[in-house]
Amino acid sequence: MTEDTDAPDLNLIAVFEEAAEAARRAEDAYRREAATRIEVLARERANAFRRLNLMRSSTKAIAEAEDPDKATARARFIVASGLGWDEIGPRQALVLDRLMPVFEAIQDEMSASEGPPGRGSQAALLAFEDWYREETGTEFYALFERYMPETPRVDF
Repeated sequence: MTEDTDAPDLNLIAVFEEAAEAARRAEDAYRREAATRIEVLARERANAFRRLNLMRSSTKAIAEAEDPDKATARARFIVASGLGWDEIGPRQALVLDRLMPVFEAIQDEMSASEGPPGRGSQAALLAFEDWYREETGTEFYALFERYMPETPRVDF
């Protein structure tokens, strides 16, 4: 039996095939990890901006209230409107009731002349977020995600 000098050494090729497959698996694993990390960061960013918008609209509502005794009720109304809650059922009322300490902390901080601003309202907001997550298994800020179907543009 004679050896074919043009045929590659199959063991040598197998080593390179395994190295190529290992590199592919490593790249695939990294891409999955990166996609997961990007998804987490995107969700954290979206929640941070939604949190900012919630606090901004609540603070503005309280500041613009003509009657200080009704300021937190105004913030409650503004948040409900922002969530698209035209009718308040028991579930929505519970969520809004649980947000009242946040509104009250904002009002207290806005009228206080001493102490660092934001600590009380931030603690109240974090407590609310924890409660909502435990109660529903989801993030509160997911309520702000509303699908808007594309509507066809019609020119007349």
